Amino acid sequence: MATGIDALLIEDNLSDAQLFQELLSSSELIETTLHHAERFNEAINAIEANHNSFDVVLLDLCLPDGQGVELVKQIKTLVPKVPVVVLTGIQDQNVAIAALQEGAQDYLVKSDTFSPERLQRLGYVDVGNLLAKTIQYAIERTELTKKLEISEERYALAVQGANDGIWDWDLKANTICYSHRWQAMLGLDQSDISSSPEEWFSRIHEEHRSAFERKLKEHLEFHCSHFKCEYRIRHDDGRYRWMLTRGMALWDEQGNPYRMAGSQTDITDRKQLEQSLYQEKELAQITLHSIGDAVITTDSSGNIKDFNPVAEKLTGWQAREARRRPIAEVCKIVDSKTGQPLQNPALQAIKEKRAISLSNHPTLISKTGQEFAIGDSAAPIRSANGEVVGTVLVFHDVTEERGRAQQLAWQASHDALTELFNRKKFIHALENAIDELGSSESQHMLCYMDLDHFKAVNDTCGHAAGDQLLRQVADLWRGQIRQTDVLARLGGDEFGLLLYHCKLTRATQIAEAFCKSIQGFRFLYDGKVFSIGVSIGIVPITSNHSNSEQVMQLADAACYAAKNKGRNRVQVYHPDDDGIHRQTKDVQWFSQVTAALDEDQFQLYYQTIESALPDSTDVHLCEILLRLPNAQTGDLAPPMAFLPTAERYNLMPRIDRWVVKSFFTYLVGRTPTPKTIYSVNLSGSSINDESFIGFLEEQLKQYPINPEILCFEITETLAIANLQKAADLILQLKKMGCHFALDDFGSGMSSFSYLKHLPVDYLKIDGNFVKEAPTDEVVCAMLQSINNIGHIMGLKTIAEYVENEAVLEKVQALGIDYAQGYAISYPQPLI
Repeated sequence: MATGIDALLIEDNLSDAQLFQELLSSSELIETTLHHAERFNEAINAIEANHNSFDVVLLDLCLPDGQGVELVKQIKTLVPKVPVVVLTGIQDQNVAIAALQEGAQDYLVKSDTFSPERLQRLGYVDVGNLLAKTIQYAIERTELTKKLEISEERYALAVQGANDGIWDWDLKANTICYSHRWQAMLGLDQSDISSSPEEWFSRIHEEHRSAFERKLKEHLEFHCSHFKCEYRIRHDDGRYRWMLTRGMALWDEQGNPYRMAGSQTDITDRKQLEQSLYQEKELAQITLHSIGDAVITTDSSGNIKDFNPVAEKLTGWQAREARRRPIAEVCKIVDSKTGQPLQNPALQAIKEKRAISLSNHPTLISKTGQEFAIGDSAAPIRSANGEVVGTVLVFHDVTEERGRAQQLAWQASHDALTELFNRKKFIHALENAIDELGSSESQHMLCYMDLDHFKAVNDTCGHAAGDQLLRQVADLWRGQIRQTDVLARLGGDEFGLLLYHCKLTRATQIAEAFCKSIQGFRFLYDGKVFSIGVSIGIVPITSNHSNSEQVMQLADAACYAAKNKGRNRVQVYHPDDDGIHRQTKDVQWFSQVTAALDEDQFQLYYQTIESALPDSTDVHLCEILLRLPNAQTGDLAPPMAFLPTAERYNLMPRIDRWVVKSFFTYLVGRTPTPKTIYSVNLSGSSINDESFIGFLEEQLKQYPINPEILCFEITETLAIANLQKAADLILQLKKMGCHFALDDFGSGMSSFSYLKHLPVDYLKIDGNFVKEAPTDEVVCAMLQSINNIGHIMGLKTIAEYVENEAVLEKVQALGIDYAQGYAISYPQPLI
């Protein structure tokens, strides 16, 4: 084994550099000291500092300070005697050929030679051995080249008697003399060739002629000390033979070349030998790639020629017993699922003359009957003329890998905590069950189960206790159902049960048995005893149901109704059940509102608020309204249809912010109507949201809007319920320059005294009072009182629900400042 190799790696990718270091460290063939340079100039300095002491240079062609084949040329110029091996990501045959022509000993593409798949298949040691072998070959070839150059120098000084052809070119007269041996190499005699150089050059193969002329020119112009070229030249019989021509020119005192002489050697046999060596190298490379795997080679008839130790271990055959036997006898391969014999890939590769890999999970049956899951491939071995002379079969034991794949498949469909099916698997089973029904009159049953008082266990003893409780509940229920039914943990403390081809009465009995078993169950943890319950919603699944989402929503609604009725009970879904219907509506609205927020589906409308008394003020008001369009019909849903659900599911903070941001976006680039104040509604959630003011300040910085045209409003009932927070919010908004309005005033049925603590600008009188004003004197008195108190406190009053002329005339008679309603204007889209 060669030792003491000093290698210089020029590589800017630290991950690749670390990989090469690991591969060489793992090699069993050579001991290598790797010196790393990230840039080309850094490598040049290292070469000069080490006095050209490196044994080999490993070079990447894509560096920050240099790229391409030119890097090879520069290295060879600086250290012509040091072999260069290219390790690059450039997968280009032309670049590879150019690099080899510039003097590189080998060209390895990273993605092919050092890919993760190959590292996993062969292992670091084998790939490391491959890299080490490449370095070793490069050094050996360079050493041979050095010896050849010494021999050539001796040859140049030798006298006649050598077996090479000699030529002598008079550059002044432009004539050439050829030795008898030179002519004989081409099947010529003196009379068959003239003394003109063109006679010689015209015989050179067109692929090599330009290179020959270029090198000759470089020598004559002092670009290199010797002329040397390998090329093909036409023999007198019409065939081409390989020649190596060397020469040296003489120059006069003025520096002009006047004579050039040299030799010509027939290297056709050497070239053929190189071709043979190349084929042997290819075979060696295949073998090297397979060191970590079982490798079997055969002849063209499929009879075994060679057998490596790993193949002996997996097949149970000794190499001496297996040789010359048919590979199908030694390598018995079957389908892992069906056990049926598979065609041997080695024979298939010979027959189809291409690489073969079995993809249907093959299993190898050894001589002793032991089974191995394998991954295999087979490739034909070809002669120089492309004829298939045999095949190489490579395979490795993937039993453990296949087991891990099965484990991953199990984990993808099961809940890790309870080992029940997970939500994804349950939904898949539910969808299949729905599809299976078709137009059948049969039915399945879906039970949606939510544990009662589970949160108390988590809050008291922690999540570890909750996890243990869930496992015990799963074990308790698992034994109460058929093996064909599907029990799953849907998430948190929610479970699903799918009962196939089950009547409602039987499903109810099973669900009630679940309730009874949980009611009698006592969970003991850390000295504490807990009793829990379960609320269960049952939905019959019939051919009328279109999808799993619909069925799950109905079951969830039934489960929610069971909780509302006292918990630890069973609720069967009935279409005419109002409680379940409301819950279903809530779920539907929640889904629509969430989608509207995520997909920007809400629309803004506006409604003008005009002065009730003409010419009493030149300030106009306008309220910004929110609408939700139906994606299917295009109809608009009024706020009171979806806002209660949004409040119940804590979606109002997102809605408020959407309205503010969307309205500010609308205002940018538009000139607001002169002396108009725009009113925006806020929910109770924003009153309690300490970050809302920061959000508003950020929006005002982002959008150049004058805060004085903005008015925010909240309802009287919200203000009373959150008096201190409402007052704080109003003060902060007014400091920013905004106005504030109190909406639905009078609905709270509270004292006027709290108004002293709320520095609002406008009182919007509850429309339920306003619309009764023409026919109810008591209401009129209340409106007059609210209006007077508002004016005394310096507030402007606004009458809502002014729907007709009669109401408008009453509002004007009472002296209320502004009117809002259909008698003034209808809501319009904010475009």
